[in-house]
Amino acid sequence: MKRYKLFVILSTFFLFIMIGIVYSNMQSQLADQILQAQGMSMEARIVKPKKTMTIASFLKWIKKEFPKESIQMQFKSKEDKNQVLIWSQNRDLNYFPVSSGRFFSEDDFKGQVTIAAVSPSSAAAQIKTQGNTYLIANGQYYSVVGSLKAVPYQSSKAYYLTTGVKQETGQSRINHFTLYVDASSQTIGKIASHLKSSETYWPDFVKRGRQRRLTLLMPEALLILFLLGVGVLLMGLIAWLTWKETDLSHVKEDLLPNLLLNRSGRFIVFMVLEAFASYFLLVWKAYYSNQSILGLLLLGTVVVELAVYVGMMVYMYRKGKQADD
Repeated sequence: MKRYKLFVILSTFFLFIMIGIVYSNMQSQLADQILQAQGMSMEARIVKPKKTMTIASFLKWIKKEFPKESIQMQFKSKEDKNQVLIWSQNRDLNYFPVSSGRFFSEDDFKGQVTIAAVSPSSAAAQIKTQGNTYLIANGQYYSVVGSLKAVPYQSSKAYYLTTGVKQETGQSRINHFTLYVDASSQTIGKIASHLKSSETYWPDFVKRGRQRRLTLLMPEALLILFLLGVGVLLMGLIAWLTWKETDLSHVKEDLLPNLLLNRSGRFIVFMVLEAFASYFLLVWKAYYSNQSILGLLLLGTVVVELAVYVGMMVYMYRKGKQADD
């Protein structure tokens, strides 16, 4: 009997882990979409420049120090939260998901004309004339060459401008921007040192993706419901085993409820500890953008399973008492 109870207890712990894995997979898939929408790889880091040099001067230094390096940089304005300047070298930017037109090519950064691309919910003013769309920012007009695709649960109002050594946007001071650098870790370290930045940071969308992902191939929502159903069956089984074990002890009358409460109390405490252990293990090993929802999911599972367990115990106790009468 004890072997069966141990099997059920271990199975419920495994069940908690499986539910957490499925939920992790759901959020990991969303993180992939967000990472793609950002147009950066898993190596991207944030650098906060303290130098007052212009972007053009900085790009000249980049070209001199890393002529063959594949680099992409995004300069996110501190003054206009929706403005992002883009520059790249030896890299194709076609992984930016566009719904119409195109995104920037490397040749766009070498010319003198600044062009624009907009997100679906861009707040920047735009006008259309003679079949062309122009973005208006800081009193300047920029030709819009493409619009980005919408990503579920991500409402971005950003608009993107090219920058380069010869372009008007290159004359902005680099310390007015937060710099996102997508390059090798060694190159990022040298860039941070050159800009007098004390340290670099993983962007949130990269941190999410860099954590270990645990994936399942079945439809996640239905799988969670299936696992919850399995948990309900396990609770019914362990309630029956507990009752049978108590019945075999031949304890009767007032002592029977006390024995059932004692054994059930230990099991309930063990279940709660299992839920806590699985929560911390999952948070440590898997990705969750919202850990509180994972906690609520596990808590809900515990509540449902314990309600089934307690209901089964009450039912069998009353049934046994009626038989005795």
